[in-house]
Amino acid sequence: MKPFKIAALILALTFILTACSTAEPEIVPEYNGDIDLGGIDLLGYEYIIAAGAHGGGRVQLLPEPGSDSRGDKLLQRYKDTEKEFNIKLTVTEDCSLSNFMAQYAAGMKYSDLIIAQSAEMVNGRYVQNGYFLPFSDMGLDFESGIYGTPGMLDVGCFDGKYYSIISYYWGLPSPYVMPAMWFNPAVISEYQQTSPHELDEQGEWVWATFEDMCEAINDTSAPDSEDHVYAIANLSEPFIELGALFSNSARIVTKESDGRLRYSLRSKNAEEALEFIKGLNERKLIKDAKGKDNQDVSDFVDNKLAFFMQYTQIGLASENENGLAYNMDGAYEWILFPTGPSYDPTMSRTAYSYHSRFYYAPTNSDAEVHSLVLPYLFQPLPGETAEDWQDELERNNFFTKESFDYFQTIRDDAFYDYAPYIPYSELNSNLSKVTMGSITASEALEGMEQSIQASLDKLYNDYLD
Repeated sequence: MKPFKIAALILALTFILTACSTAEPEIVPEYNGDIDLGGIDLLGYEYIIAAGAHGGGRVQLLPEPGSDSRGDKLLQRYKDTEKEFNIKLTVTEDCSLSNFMAQYAAGMKYSDLIIAQSAEMVNGRYVQNGYFLPFSDMGLDFESGIYGTPGMLDVGCFDGKYYSIISYYWGLPSPYVMPAMWFNPAVISEYQQTSPHELDEQGEWVWATFEDMCEAINDTSAPDSEDHVYAIANLSEPFIELGALFSNSARIVTKESDGRLRYSLRSKNAEEALEFIKGLNERKLIKDAKGKDNQDVSDFVDNKLAFFMQYTQIGLASENENGLAYNMDGAYEWILFPTGPSYDPTMSRTAYSYHSRFYYAPTNSDAEVHSLVLPYLFQPLPGETAEDWQDELERNNFFTKESFDYFQTIRDDAFYDYAPYIPYSELNSNLSKVTMGSITASEALEGMEQSIQASLDKLYNDYLD
């Protein structure tokens, strides 16, 4: 690719992030779409994106023509990219890391970009062992916003370089962020409670107010326990516990100045959060739904819960059979978990989870082709701008502008919690034990330190230069 080197350097802006940190300045997504390509000819290069079939009603990276207006815009962007660079752009429904490794071993290119879950990449140690290229070595402008927010970029950060990006202005693959929180306006109104939106606007959406609502929305008068009404339920994953931890500025893992990951839950902030949830449970203000599927939303839909916590995906896309829009006849609203007494307003209350899918570039793809194609490919889709690209998402998924604003905060301010690097089932078990009262918060937080730190060392720290 030597003939394209000069063009790549002219096209790509030279700013490169050299350290991975969620403390980077906030990205304001603005970008100049009027790129002068200067007649770049990549001589029919086949640029392959192994995207996989993303079901559940989410926007497809390989949509059927005519299925929706935004899908057609995406297909048009593919065509425009082919024309501008003289390439063949192929998006495949296959997205298999095992197939990638088999072809890699045989000296064959599987794809130029592969979309994979962050957990698959971490636990398979693909980045750690050098199977993927750092995008931060390609001259891409990470301040432009088109490759993701700082929290998104941190997901693929390893040893000071960035290995994952996302097509931010496309809004897909849509990142899994957690814990997302919704409230049922019908239940809030029935029990004569103030809207969480109003409380938040007044600066009163705090743990104490939430506790009062849990007391008010606690109707166990029906003979059948299945008909009891609660403010919130505890599911099999620790959404409530994590919501409390993050809303009190506690962190499971932090990245130190030396670049190493450290267990950081042994703190006053964490103990306060876990003891708060334990207190609610001791007073029987939380419904125990741990035996149910994590995707179950029936109690919320049937007006037996005022609040529901899950991944952002559950609140998006009407075709998702497990989601809220598919199951619920009435409105539902988005909100953030209320803040605790030690909350630092500069810190996020939500995190990118191990389910989130990102783009990765195999080592045997061409870095110079990426540096040329990606700044054009990932621009806002035809007819959209950096300001209005989310309009269709808002119209199709949200009942109020307030809820859409909360969704944007949940998604764009989220940090990376390093969940793929830790024994998540052990974390889940210990947090649950605190909530159920079998151990104290301090016992749980101290007891997990050794195993979580050992996992951080094994999967991350031991690979650092």
